[in-house]
Amino acid sequence: MEDAAAKYEAWAEQLRKQLAANAKLRRQVRFFPLFALVTSPVGLLVAPWLTASIALAWILLWGTTLYITYMRTWEYRNELSSALAEVDRIRGAAP
Repeated sequence: MEDAAAKYEAWAEQLRKQLAANAKLRRQVRFFPLFALVTSPVGLLVAPWLTASIALAWILLWGTTLYITYMRTWEYRNELSSALAEVDRIRGAAP
């Protein structure tokens, strides 16, 4: 039984690392709208529609990244709570 509990604890540790990585990524992507403001005027050198395209690309990338990290965070938190509950169940059932 201790072997199974150790495997669940190792999985829980991996989930904690993934949660930390997602939090770090969300902090990093907060600058994407700023990048849109800085890089989109470069498009004016070519055409006005390119300016809008560059800004839209940054905003879409920002929104997509936030959505993916929030959904994965939700999934990892649920999985972490399940893994910890399973460890408690295994340890509680052990004589």
